[in-house]
Amino acid sequence: MKNYLTGVYEKAFPEEISITEMLTEARNAGFDFFEINIDRTEQRISRVYDPHFNETVKHAVSESGLPVRSLGLSALGTYTLGHPDNSISSRGMDIFRHTVEFAEDLGIRLIQIPGADMPKFDPRSEATHERFMDNLQSAVSFASSRGVMIALENMENDYMDTAEKSRKTTDLINSPYLQLYLDSGNITNAHANNMPAILKDLDFAANRLAAFHFKEVTPVRYGGLFYGDGWVNFEPIAKKAYALGARRFTMEYWYTGNTGWRDDLKKARQYCDKWLAESEA
Repeated sequence: MKNYLTGVYEKAFPEEISITEMLTEARNAGFDFFEINIDRTEQRISRVYDPHFNETVKHAVSESGLPVRSLGLSALGTYTLGHPDNSISSRGMDIFRHTVEFAEDLGIRLIQIPGADMPKFDPRSEATHERFMDNLQSAVSFASSRGVMIALENMENDYMDTAEKSRKTTDLINSPYLQLYLDSGNITNAHANNMPAILKDLDFAANRLAAFHFKEVTPVRYGGLFYGDGWVNFEPIAKKAYALGARRFTMEYWYTGNTGWRDDLKKARQYCDKWLAESEA
């Protein structure tokens, strides 16, 4: 019996199919759980304000037999908690609170949020950092009252691209409800694919690693790639993450219109087992 669980990210599926179909296909491919996504689009954000959608997801879980156990709140990469425009940061906080309540109702245990004080191409400052930290403290306090864990993702820019920077933030907030949910692709690019540096950096995640994303990248492209189409060396990263205590791994890749997306689901599931085989031996 394996000692880890493997999930799949919602964006690996065509948008036009139902949540029930997504969960059924994920189960058929051998996944243990599904990670739902709330991105910056109004269609996805509206989910957490619509109680009918909660019922849709509950029905999908019941019909498919596959649980939804984590949520990627990538909307906070646009509605950032550190933004100096109060209308933007306040909306981010409102989206966050509704997402926590959505997660609590559905039994989702983990919400990944971006480690971003500002949208990735916007200028940042000490003031945006301070606002981010103040709002993050409030956000974690709210989540802890609902029993929902929050985990930071290391991002694409140098604000919080490494495990070390992400760990510093969790230590400053100092709550059991704020942990790390690191990304293999982002940490690879943060260190220009220098494996000794990547593995040394990952050590900063010790005792904080709630889950781990397996994502492919190239030096200039952070999404839209399938495994093997970029330069991430997954096996040593997977082995290190496992050694540090990670036992929940999510395959993060995006459907890009390919007709063989069901086969890709099965391939992704098999890749995870392959990368972790030595750790489980």
